[in-house]
Amino acid sequence: MPPDLANQFNPLACQADFTYSMTPATVKIQDTGKGKKSVAEDLEAVLLKIEYWHQGSIASYRISYLSTQGTEHPIEWDGQTARVRWQRKRHAIFTAAGLFLVAD
Repeated sequence: MPPDLANQFNPLACQADFTYSMTPATVKIQDTGKGKKSVAEDLEAVLLKIEYWHQGSIASYRISYLSTQGTEHPIEWDGQTARVRWQRKRHAIFTAAGLFLVAD
């Protein structure tokens, strides 16, 4: 793919470096860690760039983001505002009294 010259000189352009894959129902975004910002820090620009490449809205897709640490987070996107739904890790602890879920 040729360099994206329109975004190269635009200070408001996407500053995260990422890869993504799409199916008819999902978009999975993976942060490479090589950008000036992370995908989470530049999420709206990342999603707008994907919509530009896709030539259409992805608001109806199930979108997820994989951080450089390997944690997957669902993303809510309405075409203008993005929100990462941070999920806490849950651990199951089995005791004689039963099962307890503990969040970190």
